[in-house]
Amino acid sequence: MSILYRKCQNKNASSKTFGKWYGKSVMLGVISTKDLAKEIAHSTTVTYADVLAVLAEMSECMRRHLQNSERVDLDGIGQFKVGLQTAPANNSAEFTGTNVVGYRINYKPETYFIANGVNAAGHRTGSYVKDLLDGVTVKEAPKNAVVDEPVVP
Repeated sequence: MSILYRKCQNKNASSKTFGKWYGKSVMLGVISTKDLAKEIAHSTTVTYADVLAVLAEMSECMRRHLQNSERVDLDGIGQFKVGLQTAPANNSAEFTGTNVVGYRINYKPETYFIANGVNAAGHRTGSYVKDLLDGVTVKEAPKNAVVDEPVVP
């Protein structure tokens, strides 16, 4: 399996990379919770209904823990926590809950370190790999006819 990409040109005239070409990932579809439940049920000894019930309850449990100011760590997937968008205050005494203007979910994918040696200081060297992207490759999407034409600002 590969991540498909298509070629696209930066047409933002105010950008330093105006006119340059980049790759953009192509999504071929969407998988729903029900589709995941069917797939998991086919590859395990658990029934579709049981898997669907567990996934639905996981959503509720995650909501409850996130709203209780806890981080949720899903093995093999990553960590989730609530982040805040706030308006500034002149000093700490003036900052209250009314300065919170929005919320977001922060996601940190699970990573692991692959060591490939030791540097001169004796520290190990290597790189971090995101677990969900381990082994990923890319392939150009079919029917990607792109012509290099100069872009005029």
